[in-house]
Amino acid sequence: MSALLVAVLLCLAVAVPAAPAWAADNQVTVKTLASGTKFATKMYIIDSGKAGPTVMIVGGVHGNEKAGYTAAGKLTDYNIKKGKLIVIPRANVPAIDAGKRTASGYTDLNRQFPTSKKGSAKGTLAKDIMKVVRDYDVDWLMDMHEGYGYSKVSDSVGQSVIYYPSGTMASTAKKIVNTLNKDISKSSQKFSLLRYPAGGSLARAAALSGANAFILETCTKDKLSLRVNRQLEAAEIMMKAAGII
Repeated sequence: MSALLVAVLLCLAVAVPAAPAWAADNQVTVKTLASGTKFATKMYIIDSGKAGPTVMIVGGVHGNEKAGYTAAGKLTDYNIKKGKLIVIPRANVPAIDAGKRTASGYTDLNRQFPTSKKGSAKGTLAKDIMKVVRDYDVDWLMDMHEGYGYSKVSDSVGQSVIYYPSGTMASTAKKIVNTLNKDISKSSQKFSLLRYPAGGSLARAAALSGANAFILETCTKDKLSLRVNRQLEAAEIMMKAAGII
């Protein structure tokens, strides 16, 4: 092996950051929701082994919102220092496979969740996802979505944080919007801060169950890589607020 090649390999080794010491305690369990149906999908439970809050991140509720399920997919082995992180990266698999908002012949998944604290979800998939929220007593929930236009200049909710004003969600939502907007020069493309996710949505149902919950809506007019990074940045702000990283 030449001296030059050895030097290059050493540089590459140094460039890779070591995992934090507490990451060694993380255990990842993979479960299947809606098992045995066309909606079967994977759920990843990252357990730090230390007491702390439970954070849940969901992508792919709508199959044509690529940044959401792409970003969520990057978090399935994320390192946390306490509590649990639950990730459902591809919630609505048939819709994702079809590249459509919802699967053909089925109603919008994001309108099938309970509209009251003790209400019931509709359909096997929504029921299984809601059971996770309740069984794990989820403290924080982020639902990753996208809009077709910028919220400030269209009737779409792209570029917005839609939160339920309970717990400490208001201050965290404001921080997410302010942080993301720092890198956006055009005022028409900046993120808006909106309240109250739609009735029947996962975020609203989770909030009614006691979680700090919100929807992050990027805009499909932007490049995919930028949208994914914004989703991940918002997720990290939430996880820091929760104290799991």
